[in-house]
Amino acid sequence: MNEVTQFDSKHDDLIHDIAYDFYGKRIVTCSSDQKLKVWDLDEATGEWKINDSWKGHDCSILKVTWAHPEYGQVFASCSFDRTVRIWEEQEHETVNSGRRWVEKARLAESRGSVKDIQFAPNHLGLKLAAVGSDGIARIYEAMDVVNLAQWTLMDEFEVGGKEAASGGKEADGHYCLSWCPSRFQPQMLAIGCGKESVAKVFRMDQHNKWQPFETLSGHADFVCDIAWAPNMGRSYQLIATGWKDGHVRVYKLLEEGGREADAVVGKGRKRFRVELVGDFADHGAEVAAMMGKFDYGKVEERNSKIYRNYV
Repeated sequence: MNEVTQFDSKHDDLIHDIAYDFYGKRIVTCSSDQKLKVWDLDEATGEWKINDSWKGHDCSILKVTWAHPEYGQVFASCSFDRTVRIWEEQEHETVNSGRRWVEKARLAESRGSVKDIQFAPNHLGLKLAAVGSDGIARIYEAMDVVNLAQWTLMDEFEVGGKEAASGGKEADGHYCLSWCPSRFQPQMLAIGCGKESVAKVFRMDQHNKWQPFETLSGHADFVCDIAWAPNMGRSYQLIATGWKDGHVRVYKLLEEGGREADAVVGKGRKRFRVELVGDFADHGAEVAAMMGKFDYGKVEERNSKIYRNYV
């Protein structure tokens, strides 16, 4: 039986995103009111209690993401103000004082609003991927994980086509991304590519340049969110996409030709064969967000659906 707990977020405007930490006992919310709020779960009562609240950006805050706890209590946020900001908890500060979380770094290379961000799996190091409405994906890394004030722009590559590169409208630049979590694959990103109405799988080629390889297609509108499922010992990969057309689609990625294949692509790995294995149209509204292992949210109806892996 699923139990739903509601609580007053105390935001003054639309909530754009919510993210659980690694243990599921802390969440961060962001809103058009330009505020970030961190909440802690009281396990005795089951209630979410405010840890701190503060103005985090100069425009609406669109996405938040937690780093792996081996790097401390760290999360990132992105906004229409074209910046990504890195936040770290100061445990010596009083709870709900407005000073509990301090900005450690500000990444401002994007030429448009930053639409999505996600920390890489911890086996890849302290890396952060970001994609903006300028159609460019950027990958940053903290070379010294003790000094979160210093981040290096490791790579940037085009994902949005000619329209985005020439400065398309902000409203047209809807992008989203998700890292491949598997330790047994090269680093890969699944990226929803705006007005192209497709998602693509990017990875490095033999020249260490990020390139699109597989395409996840079959849609009538743009991708709102994307999630790469944990591998869980499967011999294939699963990627779920939420679309403006109201569909949730699940794709299976199988290595082409098995391990004896001759066609090797990028970092010694093969191409994937893409199969559409699930298409769910029962939302009846834009599928705005997805969390964890295929838990998807709605916009208008303000509820969620859970799809279980059956393939």
